[in-house]
Amino acid sequence: MNTNENSQRDLAGSADQPLVSVRGIGKIYPGVVALADVDLDLRPGEIHGLLGENGAGKSTLINILSGTVSPTAGTIRIAGAEATISNPRVAQDHGISTVHQEQSLAPNLTAVENIFLGREMISGRNRLAGVLNEKEMHARVLELAHEFGLSDHDIKVPVEALGALKQHVVQIIKALAFRTQVLILDEPTSGLADHERLTLFNYMRQLRQRGISLLWVTHRLDELFGLADTITVLRDGKLVATVDPSGQTAESLVRLMVGRSNLTAREEILEDGRTQGFAGPRDEVLRLESVSRHPLLQEISLSVRRGEILGLAGIAGAGRTETAMVVLGANRPDSGKIFVRSKPTVIRSPRDARQMGIAYVPEERKTHAILGDFSIKRNITISDLKRTAAAGLFLRGGHETATGKRYVNDLGIKTSSVQEKIRNLSGGNQQKVVIARCLFTEPDLIIFDEPTQGIDVGAKAEVYRLIYEFVDKGGAAIVISSELPELIRVSDRIAVMREGTIVGELESTGRDEAASETSELGERIISLATRGAMAA
Repeated sequence: MNTNENSQRDLAGSADQPLVSVRGIGKIYPGVVALADVDLDLRPGEIHGLLGENGAGKSTLINILSGTVSPTAGTIRIAGAEATISNPRVAQDHGISTVHQEQSLAPNLTAVENIFLGREMISGRNRLAGVLNEKEMHARVLELAHEFGLSDHDIKVPVEALGALKQHVVQIIKALAFRTQVLILDEPTSGLADHERLTLFNYMRQLRQRGISLLWVTHRLDELFGLADTITVLRDGKLVATVDPSGQTAESLVRLMVGRSNLTAREEILEDGRTQGFAGPRDEVLRLESVSRHPLLQEISLSVRRGEILGLAGIAGAGRTETAMVVLGANRPDSGKIFVRSKPTVIRSPRDARQMGIAYVPEERKTHAILGDFSIKRNITISDLKRTAAAGLFLRGGHETATGKRYVNDLGIKTSSVQEKIRNLSGGNQQKVVIARCLFTEPDLIIFDEPTQGIDVGAKAEVYRLIYEFVDKGGAAIVISSELPELIRVSDRIAVMREGTIVGELESTGRDEAASETSELGERIISLATRGAMAA
């Protein structure tokens, strides 16, 4: 029996004994304590929720269990035996697999090829001289594929042709194909539509019935109730509590995550909202008249003024991001007119848009916004390097550093230095840097595409504050969000899209609206956004 089979046999263990037991785990980076003295037990057939604000230590903990980060203190025991997880392959040999928030699949390979990547099945005794046993690999995953909703066709096409849910399923099957007993799910519902989330939850229940332990990281607290068996909460790199969710509420979990003193300030941001407002003239910043781009957009008409937040609502595929791409000049419209500050305009490129005072905070922060190996200050100033260059030629390091420090202080970005690489920041702080980059160009309009996706409740409040401050100083904002309560709270008006067109526009009074009125507005938005699909 090989090492992997021994590890799998040992890991199966007793239902009373944790599959994985973490004691006193810590991780120190230069100048930063990322994790300190954390305990965690993962038992067979358990869905274990892991909560905490961005920067609380969740990513560090799952990276240690995944073998991508080595701890500086503490021990890990697997089925009672102490283990060192030195790399991801060792973690897999111990039956621990991870589905990361950022897809780690090779987009041009099929599901079968991704599942066996690096562990290909070879015909013939000599691995180097043998050939791929594609038939055996296909047969090995076919039953799992059918069980988790993938067709024969799905596992034969490049995974880039699959939707987000099916890509998650491919990663789950990749784990199951090699007898995983602990599956770590990092924000698995990020980017999924509501019906896809429910489907994924059913798959998670199936995994639990198999006796697999799930360590589940999520920022959406409503998902936990009725699904998680145990919840562990981290704050500032330390263990706060491990609790039974049946005795908790969303509010009590938030208090554990952020602490009462921090919570008070953040509740004020959420409750008070825009306390100042814009007192100047409400000049029009952007107007679209009957803009179409076939086949995605038809006859889009909307406008936004200074001091105003326009929300864009709609289900996935309704055309919200496609509308933003036209405004940004990334896509050219086939017909219609665009007005910037009441003047007819042709926006040929994102550079044109920036010069006209239009900035964009993209939905996919990791792939479309941050430059991971660049410093915080360079990620901010790169949007307009001429402003930090002498005679437009040579970067002035001192000026760049001063600019970075100013935005770090103004936006409350948590970091030890503006020289730090942005990839080392939490998701919420990375989002603040992206917003700082937009603000550095001194825009009239910022388009926020899913601005709080993948960040915790405290960071969400800070992002709302930044949006409010921008429009209260005379800016205009368009906010695209799949979180309906968020959209209702933050917006002045909400335009609802369905199948590439605007099907209605509703006024929103945000925090001043009573709960019943908010619910009624939400129902009207959902009705407009889904009516076509429901009728069909």
